[in-house]
Amino acid sequence: MYEALRDQIVHGLEPLTPLRLNEIAASLAVSTMPVRAALRRLESEGLVITLPRRGSRVAPLRAEDIEEIQTMRWRIEGLAALRGAPKVDAAGLARMRKSLAAIKKDIKNKDMDSYIVHLREFEDVCYSAAEWPRLLRLVEDLRRSSERYLRIAVARAGDDVLSSKIWDHFYDAVEAHDGEAAEAALRTALMYTLEWIRKYLNEIEFGDQVR
Repeated sequence: MYEALRDQIVHGLEPLTPLRLNEIAASLAVSTMPVRAALRRLESEGLVITLPRRGSRVAPLRAEDIEEIQTMRWRIEGLAALRGAPKVDAAGLARMRKSLAAIKKDIKNKDMDSYIVHLREFEDVCYSAAEWPRLLRLVEDLRRSSERYLRIAVARAGDDVLSSKIWDHFYDAVEAHDGEAAEAALRTALMYTLEWIRKYLNEIEFGDQVR
């Protein structure tokens, strides 16, 4: 239930689209109780808002929200890269090269779903080498929070937001077992994406998105 609703929101439901409890329950052939629970969980992730006497809606897109998320990501993922890069072995580097080749193919084919899967596989080789499981859980939480913004920006602002050159730099740093360079490359990647998303959000209007 939760994943089904989340998938609909992340893959393009317009901001402020009403999420009517009875309609969702009927469409999924369930009672309203699991729908209510799923909406509460999505609200905790910032994907849903609930307005007094007006029910739940898809959360608006806000530049300040994605700026917060991306800044937190580069701090947290940067730490994972800093710790992990010196520890990635030859087998890990081989997996990263394979994922990087897939990333480049995904960008060429404009396959966003596959791009996200392969990018996470690519990064996770380095992050997992840090051997801090709590850190990895934080990484995943923040990735999920940013995904909707990335998908919408790419869909509407063009695929120039995706660049394999940034990930070439990240791979080179990991191959050199240079944690500081890996952290710097990651920060560049996340801030580059943030600028594209911010540009897109500045070009559209949702009013205040809550009226």
